Amino acid sequence: MKKFVKASVLATLSLGLVVPAATTSASAKSRVKVISTTSVAKQAYHGKKGNIYTSAKLNKRHYVMKNYKYTTWYVTKQAVIKNNGKKGTLAYVKAGNKAGWIYKKYLTAGKAPVNKAKILANDSVSFNRAMMSASEQIQDSTSENYDSYKDMGSQLTYAFFEYDGDVAEINLDRTAMLKVYNLFEGRFSKSQNADLAAMASQIENLQVTGDNQDLSATKVTTFGTTLGGLIQTLG
Repeated sequence: MKKFVKASVLATLSLGLVVPAATTSASAKSRVKVISTTSVAKQAYHGKKGNIYTSAKLNKRHYVMKNYKYTTWYVTKQAVIKNNGKKGTLAYVKAGNKAGWIYKKYLTAGKAPVNKAKILANDSVSFNRAMMSASEQIQDSTSENYDSYKDMGSQLTYAFFEYDGDVAEINLDRTAMLKVYNLFEGRFSKSQNADLAAMASQIENLQVTGDNQDLSATKVTTFGTTLGGLIQTLG
């Protein structure tokens, strides 16, 4: 009698272990079915969330869209799929050498917004690099980090306050100011860009000598302060 009871208990436990395992296995076998794939007119999109997969079957995630919110993607194909019984539309996106499939509901039409913080950080580095090629007189009046274009432009304008460079210094500062100009060229209004281009051409062709030292210093100062004032207006 005792042997019969033990056998019944063991059989019951065995069934309890087997049934959940079978349920899990069936769930794991669900697949994505691609119903159709069509070409569409090329259009720009951007997004903030969602995963980008290597294929329309969504079997391997390739990128995470939140890491590319400042990237413009171009859509050239779309697919209708059925995932766990639910229909959905995917878009094939491509940006440079990156490409893949993402649910179209995660995309917004149009080019991605500009990453202003990154641009400012890059401009700050390039601006400092240019200023480090100037004379010590100019370098001593500049900073290392800038939180805004207003700070950057103000520092440049202040650097030429009571400027009195000699021939060698004027040549160094002339070259440095042209580097700064090249960094910001074309970012202002049409008339301001034209005026700066004329000034830059004059500074580039300037032959600094002992005889025209004071005039040359004035021209470089005017160019630097004018450029600094315009940089302050950038946002």
